[in-house]
Amino acid sequence: MHLSSTVLMAAAGAVAQSTVDLSDLPAFLKSSSSTNWPTLLSIGQQIWNDPEVGLDETHAHDRIVNYLSSLSGWTVSGSAYASNGLPTAFRAEFDNRPSGFTGTLPTVGFLAEYDALVGIGHACGHNLIALNGISAATFASEALVHYGIPGRVIIVGTPDEENAAGKFKLNNLDAFADSDVWLMAHPTTTSAIQPMNARLNYFTSFVGSTHSEAVAKAYNAMSIVQNLTGLPGTSSSAVSIENVGVYATNIVQTVIDLGVAGLSLATVNSTVAKLLDSTYPNVTFTATTDANGVAITMNGPGGHASDATKGPLVLSINTYNALKNTPGVSFYLPSNTSISELDITIDMRTRYTTDLNSVANFVSAALGTLPKSVSHDVQYPSLEVDPYLGQAFIDLTETPDYQLGNFPSSTFAPASTDASWVQDPVIDSVTHKLTSAAKAVLHANYGICPNASGAGCAFNHEPLFKNLANTALAYSQTEIVARAEAQIAVQLLADPSEMAKATAILSK
Repeated sequence: MHLSSTVLMAAAGAVAQSTVDLSDLPAFLKSSSSTNWPTLLSIGQQIWNDPEVGLDETHAHDRIVNYLSSLSGWTVSGSAYASNGLPTAFRAEFDNRPSGFTGTLPTVGFLAEYDALVGIGHACGHNLIALNGISAATFASEALVHYGIPGRVIIVGTPDEENAAGKFKLNNLDAFADSDVWLMAHPTTTSAIQPMNARLNYFTSFVGSTHSEAVAKAYNAMSIVQNLTGLPGTSSSAVSIENVGVYATNIVQTVIDLGVAGLSLATVNSTVAKLLDSTYPNVTFTATTDANGVAITMNGPGGHASDATKGPLVLSINTYNALKNTPGVSFYLPSNTSISELDITIDMRTRYTTDLNSVANFVSAALGTLPKSVSHDVQYPSLEVDPYLGQAFIDLTETPDYQLGNFPSSTFAPASTDASWVQDPVIDSVTHKLTSAAKAVLHANYGICPNASGAGCAFNHEPLFKNLANTALAYSQTEIVARAEAQIAVQLLADPSEMAKATAILSK
């Protein structure tokens, strides 16, 4: 469905409607970008150069707030939700009310994320998400003035997407209540308008009377999770994360240390070497003797917790399983042999929110009484493809002004997002069809890999993705996507009939 280039706008207090010709809107947005992009690009690069994890994104927050505050017509609230435990969230609003217009301003919102990953910086590209949000909002606001369109543009800075669902907290504070439409875009290896998985994390604690007993219990549990079969739901997964060293709830760890007591260095080396075959991409290990036995350090590329790639932790679990029944063998953590409690995060994902509890119950039953305690974080619902906004974006990418290469509609869900809390979709339990939503949300995943197929590029949350997120191509793609989302916003604000189509999915 191509959005009309000539749209109708309600005149204040008038029975008739005036016509606004937006046929040159793409050209205007290019002009707006040429003026604003150098400053915007610098902000995106500064955020990349200064990565800050969730709720500590002080510099990113300040850079964006200072930029928006410098623009004419914007009302900006820095640290807008600090009293509610979100010191790095912000809110900015631009109202265009032409002379004589007395009606209610139609509104479109943009979302900006800017938190980095623990230990590996912007290896998910949130510097680009922030750049897209503030750029699209800037371009759209200038277009409203240029064409005399009554409308409101809102941008909400949403911290801590990676670990604690910042949008869940903001949603509970009605941060998204003032707009029925919210737009954002996420960089990845390949482009697609696609859904995102539901997600829940279990935090499990394993206690032993000795250090080695605690390690054994934790590794037994991780082995159970690794070898689970028959998980309920669609495309469901459960992945363990060892809560030691550098770790986060949704990152496959890049370094894992495991100590083996009771065996020679040669035997340990031989055992691990036999396990380490081509199914472990780019994983390596070293083994040395220490005061307690043989300390193995396993290194790998890491990755996304929803990915099934075999990394260092998987190798350590398989090493444990290969040696655990050897007489006289015990295990330890070289970094801390005094602890008698080891915590494990279990990242669980499934395609549809309705199956998430079943997956969690399945994992709980498999673990049995091994954990001393189990707690969990807030679930991320699945995010569904908005039937109107998704197609509108795809249609734009097929026009000469927005050449982003192949931009398909896909049913594959590559990860999760807390933007699902903004959408809050309602799914038919039998057909899995999206029946309604609290908000209309566009979450466009756009490729920043030089190879359009994604081949040869690291995926989100792999350390090397950080490098992709700071390339000229990544910024160029972000600029195009920002103009496309600005065009969608302007045309929705200008045409009540198009806005009605975009919001038809909203819960009645």
